[in-house]
Amino acid sequence: MTKRPITAVDLCKFKFVGDPQLSPNKDKIAYVLTHVDEEKDGYYSYIHINSLKGDDTQFTSHYSEEHLVRDTSPIWSPDGKSLAFLSNRTGVNQVWLIASNGGEARQLTTVEQGVREFIWSPDGNQLSLTIKGELNHTTVKQKEKTEAKSDVKIITRLRYKMDGVGILNEERKHIYLFDIQTKSYTKITEGEHDFSQPRFSPDGQSLFYIGTKTEDKEWGYLPAIWKYDIASKEEKLLYQGNGNLNAPSLSPDGKWLAIAGHTRGERKQGNTNILLIALETGKLTNLTESFDYTVGNLIGVDARYDTAELRLIWDSSSSHIFFSATVGGDCQLFKVNLDGEVSVALSPSVASVTSYDIITTEQAVAVLATPFSTGDLVTLDLNNANQIEPLTKWNEELYNEIHLSTPENFHYKSMDGSEIEGWILKPYDYQKEQKYPLILQIHGGPATAYGNGLHHEMQLMAAKGYAVLYTNPRGSHGYGHDFVNAVIGDYGGMDYEDIMAGLNYALEHYKYIDHEQLFVTGGSYGGYMTNVIVTRTNRFKAAVTQRSICNWHSFYGTSDIGFYFTEWQHGHADLWNDFEKLIKLSPLHYARNVKTPILILHSEQDLRCPMEQAEQWYIALKRLGVETKLIRFPDENHELSRSGKPQHRIERLEHLIGWFDDRRK
Repeated sequence: MTKRPITAVDLCKFKFVGDPQLSPNKDKIAYVLTHVDEEKDGYYSYIHINSLKGDDTQFTSHYSEEHLVRDTSPIWSPDGKSLAFLSNRTGVNQVWLIASNGGEARQLTTVEQGVREFIWSPDGNQLSLTIKGELNHTTVKQKEKTEAKSDVKIITRLRYKMDGVGILNEERKHIYLFDIQTKSYTKITEGEHDFSQPRFSPDGQSLFYIGTKTEDKEWGYLPAIWKYDIASKEEKLLYQGNGNLNAPSLSPDGKWLAIAGHTRGERKQGNTNILLIALETGKLTNLTESFDYTVGNLIGVDARYDTAELRLIWDSSSSHIFFSATVGGDCQLFKVNLDGEVSVALSPSVASVTSYDIITTEQAVAVLATPFSTGDLVTLDLNNANQIEPLTKWNEELYNEIHLSTPENFHYKSMDGSEIEGWILKPYDYQKEQKYPLILQIHGGPATAYGNGLHHEMQLMAAKGYAVLYTNPRGSHGYGHDFVNAVIGDYGGMDYEDIMAGLNYALEHYKYIDHEQLFVTGGSYGGYMTNVIVTRTNRFKAAVTQRSICNWHSFYGTSDIGFYFTEWQHGHADLWNDFEKLIKLSPLHYARNVKTPILILHSEQDLRCPMEQAEQWYIALKRLGVETKLIRFPDENHELSRSGKPQHRIERLEHLIGWFDDRRK
């Protein structure tokens, strides 16, 4: 039977798997399953347990009239007798506990502002918590109860707002110890600083965490790793970082701490490496320095909702560290030994590992996404990357019903001979002799990548009769340190040439493309490049720019990251001394060149690429007589296309494709 084309509302039918956590006796996996609730226009998540033999049970459940319940972050107790998790059942995230054989979950913590993260102590008697704000001081919410309520915001911080969060108050994130029996809290960290990601030593005597105590904690943010002796209550600096640090992981023998990061300063991009710190001497070694790919999953798709954090996992002998890395269009599993020798890929190509856990040195469990799957739980044979056993098939019924176009992978030469990777989707019901319009997609970042996951938006475009072209121009991750850094100081330079060379390659090699019906779209950096393109060429019949940038000078002071991102990405371009450079990099400066009909899609609460960017672009184009329209999405941020309200995501897709449909022959 012929499968039907995928629709916009099919987005609401997907179930998303994430964050597998192996039980201590390694006989079952807890994981998070996220659903879309169309009626409440949001998402809810529950914990499931899988037996590793395919038997699957929903383990948590709770309904609230007031809000959608999110049960996330499952972590087994050290003895395996219970499972702790975060849940917003009471309105904010608290730690809850449920017996491993089932029953009712009970609330452990009662923190008014909620718990950010938690970890078990090795003996199972304590948790370490990350909490924003003081427990023994009046919180902002309490002040509102006792004082006349004011909506005035007083700002004193340089980093005073964050996309997806809003305006930050003066409260800082601190580390606490929580005694499970007595329900008592002990504060570990102090001061006007942020600390996070606590980890217990294997013997339970020490606590490690990340944070900075430098005086300049906002402009040149360089986190450090701290060690806290629980008995003596003494804290000491283990390692002062010189770049981002994330996902600390202690070896089972207690001799080493592995962490994902780099040593190139805050305003540097490139590969994230695995850094190894000897706990006895403090010596740092970059284990993956010769492995020219970045640690973690940078493959961008819109049909994923994996709640897992980046993890580095040691084997039981403390001799290898398992990690995921972005390689071209894939995210694969690898391991590295203490001499820095990295294995071959331990998971298949043409796929992306979004999260994982290690069963033995021979076997892993992972959430594996492909161009035809949002990601399901599988076991991996670590001696044979292509040996996969599925454990869940949550969307099988939907996959059997809808047609998904197969991405055709290709490589091509850019203007200077550099090799670039790309993909093209054939339209639904493709006929060899027919000509089809083409949509060029440009990813954000720029330091992310397109690749092998399920792109609902692109599949929808193919279902509507378009060929879809997407590439990874320089600036993308997955092709080495030099490649991702090549865009620095050259926005709209060779990246533009890479994108246009990919278009020219597709027009030459795929004869079914109608050369007179070309369309272009992109979001964030991809939106900026869409704006650049329409100022330089009229070859596209229409364009849609999403969450974009048109003016780097105003972006500097209005974006949550503008004050450092602008200088970093444009070769130390200073707001005052490089005014002309920033203006010349801004599409707004060239608005008089635009003839292409352009739709602007933007979220009103986007603090990454603020709404004022869309407003400036719209007014300039409208004033110049360009056919244009601005669509504003209220109560949405920069993540609209990936995690916004389902109805807004559907409306966005309808506006996006509708703009192109109206201009097709």
